[in-house]
Amino acid sequence: MKPVIGLTMYDIDKKLDINNAYLDSIEIAGGIPICLPNATEENVDALLDRVDGIVLIGGEDIDPELFGEEPHPNIGRVVRKRDDSDLLLMKRAFERDLPILGVCRGMQIMNVFFGGTILQDIPSQVEGAIGHKQASKRGALAHSVEVLTPKMKVIFEDEVFRVNTFHHQSVGELGEGLILSAVAKDGVIEAMEHEDHPYCISVQWHPEELAPIGNIHAQRLFSSFVEACQTSLVGGKP
Repeated sequence: MKPVIGLTMYDIDKKLDINNAYLDSIEIAGGIPICLPNATEENVDALLDRVDGIVLIGGEDIDPELFGEEPHPNIGRVVRKRDDSDLLLMKRAFERDLPILGVCRGMQIMNVFFGGTILQDIPSQVEGAIGHKQASKRGALAHSVEVLTPKMKVIFEDEVFRVNTFHHQSVGELGEGLILSAVAKDGVIEAMEHEDHPYCISVQWHPEELAPIGNIHAQRLFSSFVEACQTSLVGGKP
């Protein structure tokens, strides 16, 4: 039986949407993707009862009030309803020990949940920053990342490789329990993991755009995640 993977969605002009590349990446890795509506206290447990793991996908900037800051002049679009939904899903999934994969904004949501901060605008806040918002196609590789932890080295099977990049914000100060897992040449955090959770991992790049076109590192990431969800399915959800 294949594991069922719940994915968050974009909330744009009162419509929920998702990039099909996320769904394709889960299917290629052997999972069954389903899209999750915005979570509330009333429906979150019912939603998570139906899945074996969740993916927090990319999207808009996060409301800086959630990490104790005022908005930077270069902040982009913010959707507080989605922020609240993603944080609630993150909270309940973590409490259940469900596998969690964060992508781009999803990584930032994970950090905020654990009390970390966000760099609201890399170009103006990181000295010597490389380009993190590429103009090339989404499947093109833009810069290298260096993997730092044993868990991530097992997943990717390489310590340095190239990724795509589409963000102007990034993780700042790490939240409680989070470990720095990969960095770019300019020091921007590119991946992190939780020190105690069985599978709570996030990356700043967009592997969903790379896995369907054969990128081995993206495929290894999704495969490791779906395998963890399969274990959750076999073992029974908490």
